[in-house]
Amino acid sequence: MPGSADPGVLARAVAGDDAAFAALVKPHQRAVFRHCYRMLGSGADAEDATQDTLERAWRRLGTYDGSGAFGGWLQRIATNICLDGLRARRTRIGPASYGPPMAPGTMPGPPDPELAWVEPVSDSDLRGTGDPQDEVVRREEISLAFVAALQRLAPRQRAALLLHDVLAFTHAEVGEVLGVSASAVNSLLSRARESVRATAGRPQPDMSEPRVRQFLERYVRAWQLADIEEFVRLIAEDIRFSMPPLTAWFDGRETVGAFVENAIFAPHRPHGIALRAGWCNGQPAFANYEPDSQGRLVASGLQVLQLADVDGQPLITALVSYRDPALAIRCGLPPALP
Repeated sequence: MPGSADPGVLARAVAGDDAAFAALVKPHQRAVFRHCYRMLGSGADAEDATQDTLERAWRRLGTYDGSGAFGGWLQRIATNICLDGLRARRTRIGPASYGPPMAPGTMPGPPDPELAWVEPVSDSDLRGTGDPQDEVVRREEISLAFVAALQRLAPRQRAALLLHDVLAFTHAEVGEVLGVSASAVNSLLSRARESVRATAGRPQPDMSEPRVRQFLERYVRAWQLADIEEFVRLIAEDIRFSMPPLTAWFDGRETVGAFVENAIFAPHRPHGIALRAGWCNGQPAFANYEPDSQGRLVASGLQVLQLADVDGQPLITALVSYRDPALAIRCGLPPALP
């Protein structure tokens, strides 16, 4: 049947052949990581959960009878690994979701060490060669906003939504994984969909369009020149700007523009801020670089942009500026510029 494991490879893997097991799981490993990332909101946590899934699959391989999709069997294991992990972890907070926005003219305070934040991952981690699902991964199903919205759900609601609406498990299969009835699955899905729908943003433009590429080039120039007037032209009226791990966030074009001018652009004139482009969560992302004590330009953080078509033109509706250079490096951007 489609998606089932090759009987010969499966038999060798069950007999203890490491190479056969590696061949069996390799086509599905990226999809397992993607599922774990959506469940947990962190690339590092998703990597750990993916490895735990593979280890558990190796130990329990004899229980797979070959009658269903092998990838689905792995996703069942991954779901339970993630649910177990969520019992011991703090809930990750999405950008611009902690408390009310900052008042105009105020400055952020220090980060709260007790909070854990949703983190972006590179597109190469989410989309890879050899993954049978790669061609059908939709941007909205890996966007930072979607992953953050998932973290607001109770763990079983999160799992039900992902298994049914994203991975196309049937109601009966979801109920089997979660150990609940079909009516309970319907209830979990109804509450989850209502919550996620309430946080959904406007549709994003096609990122391959020339107008979007030109728009992103303007964004880079605005930072390089510390040009606040150009920056303000690129952001939506209802933009949200956040800076994890700082809890402060800003709402609205006027407030965001004032903060960026006073706290970021003005101190960096006349040299501006260098950016390098990448992609995270299916969205444009930029590492920003600042001089260190030796004058080298080193990564100081990672920006992830959410775009939407507003009155026929692309504008930035959310800007998340992570103040952690390790995230930029993890997303494949250089730690320093030559």
